[in-house]
Amino acid sequence: MADANEDGLENDHFETHEEDEESLIRYYFYRGFDYKEIVLFLLQNHDIQMSMATFKRRLRRYGLRRQLPEYDIDEARASIQSLINGPGCLQGYRSVWHTLQLRGVRIPRIVIQQLLKELDPEGTEMRKAHRLKRRRYHNPGPNYSWHCDGYDKLKPYGFPIHGCIDGWSRKILWLYVTRSNNQPNNVAAYYLDAVEEYGGCPVDLVTDLGTENGTMAAIQSFLRDDPDSHRYVPSPRNQRIEAWWAFLRRLHSTWWINFFKDMVDNRVVDLTSELEMECLWFCFSQLLQNALDEIKEHWNTHRIRKSRYDTVSGRPDSLYYLPELHGVNEHGSYYL
Repeated sequence: MADANEDGLENDHFETHEEDEESLIRYYFYRGFDYKEIVLFLLQNHDIQMSMATFKRRLRRYGLRRQLPEYDIDEARASIQSLINGPGCLQGYRSVWHTLQLRGVRIPRIVIQQLLKELDPEGTEMRKAHRLKRRRYHNPGPNYSWHCDGYDKLKPYGFPIHGCIDGWSRKILWLYVTRSNNQPNNVAAYYLDAVEEYGGCPVDLVTDLGTENGTMAAIQSFLRDDPDSHRYVPSPRNQRIEAWWAFLRRLHSTWWINFFKDMVDNRVVDLTSELEMECLWFCFSQLLQNALDEIKEHWNTHRIRKSRYDTVSGRPDSLYYLPELHGVNEHGSYYL
């Protein structure tokens, strides 16, 4: 296991499915990380040390190229059509491009933009929304603040969601569909799993005023030996996670909401029937969790553009695991 620095958390849990060198390089390459980031990830998480020249030779050997990938326009059109026929119908061209990258489908972003205009002209126009003026958010580095909250838009259909985001890097730390996001034991279990996975707890844990957060708040205060290490705030002031829920609603969950609404309207399911709600959970809970897992990976590996409202730009995974590239340090407390 990798060593934790004196102020921060461990980085050795970064998820990959293969451990051989080629698979690892492909894994990071298809997630869009810069070459320097990939070389650092290989060293830090897998004890694979190589120079930039050697890394570029490996890319040539494996046929991995950033520029002008070869593609079949009909296959590209079919891939995009398949995506927008499902929950991905709400994504913009940058989001579609990154989703296809994660699936190993490499198509130039400008081509995706043009194909989306062709295949989904109405959706393209609908995504041209006005921007609101936002308040600034200040945070010194990863693991300083974690923001947790429940998402209730799918709760009427039996699928409440609970999530947590790191305030500085905007990395999603957990995202679960659950039987209930109002049970203190469930929420505390998600927190403890994250503390174990990431090697420690944040300086500041922020939640809304819900009673489900009491156990988690107590554990956080105990681990930090500081009753002020947890803050209750009104939901609108839990800025980071509330903003992310808006992203989830805009690009993903609206499709599922409409899907379940159609089932109710067509009398496929009766929400007052306990048996039918159990059947709904049995049929769709794992599908929803799989979708959330994909959304989480998509978000954590996409590039956040520069903004006067955000603290830093970059990919959440890189910002979280490689803060030294961005001139900051980790702030979490480490526990064995």
